[in-house]
Amino acid sequence: MTAPSRGGEFAGVTCTAPAERSDRMRDIVVAHVPADRPVRLLDVGCGTGSLLFRLADALPRASLVGIDLSRANIDAARSGHRRGASAVRVQLEVADYMAFAAPPFDAIVADGVLHLVPGDTGALARKLAADLRPGGVLVCDMPYESAYNAAFGIARRFLRRVRTTWMDRAILQIGRMFHGHQMSDEGLRERVRYMYMPPTRLLGARLLREFEAAGLRRSIDYPVKSTSLSQLRHCVTVFTRTGAGA
Repeated sequence: MTAPSRGGEFAGVTCTAPAERSDRMRDIVVAHVPADRPVRLLDVGCGTGSLLFRLADALPRASLVGIDLSRANIDAARSGHRRGASAVRVQLEVADYMAFAAPPFDAIVADGVLHLVPGDTGALARKLAADLRPGGVLVCDMPYESAYNAAFGIARRFLRRVRTTWMDRAILQIGRMFHGHQMSDEGLRERVRYMYMPPTRLLGARLLREFEAAGLRRSIDYPVKSTSLSQLRHCVTVFTRTGAGA
C-alpha cells in the first residue's frame, strides 16, 4: 500500500529557508561532497531553492535536482533563479519523494523534511538507500529524540485537532513578537502551518537501526543551534551508503 502524501498540506504554499540556515547546510554538504568532479545531487523538499542554488554555486561540476510537493515552491525557485549562471545545471520538479524515480545520486540532501514524510520509516530508509550509489552520502537535518521534542510532538498533535483561524492569528502574532526583527511577515506566515505538524519520526535508535539495515551508515552529527522555543531541536546527520542493505 502506498503511504499517504502530505501534498494537500503543502500545495499552493511556499517555504523559504533562512539564509543563515541554508549557508550552514551548504557548508556541511560541501565538506562531504567533492567539488572537483561531476556529481549528481538530489535536494528532497527543496522549497524555493535557498539551499539548492547555493549548492549549485559551491559545486561547479555538479548536476542538481530539486523536488518539492508544492508547485508554488517550484515556481518560485524557477522564477528566482532562472537567470543565474548555475541554473543550467539545476532541474526542478513537483514530486512526492516516495513516488519519485531517477537513477542513483552521489548525494541526497534533506533540510527539515524527512521527519515529515508520512509512512513507514523502513520504507523511507530503503528508498533513500536505493536512490544513492554505494559510497554516496545523505545529509539530513531533522529533529532528534528528546523529552523536549516529544513534548512538542504532543502539543502539535493537540493543536492540529483544535486548529482555528483565531489560533493561526495568535501563533502569527507570537512569532512577530519574538522573531519579527529576524524574519519578514511573509516568512512568519509560512511557518504557522508547521505548528500543526507533529513529526512522523525522530532521529534515534529505532531510525538508526532502520537506516543501517537499508545500507545507510551514520558517519557524523553536527549540532544545530535552536533559534526559537517553538522549534523542534534538530541536528544535521551525515549517512554513507554502504554496499549492503535491501
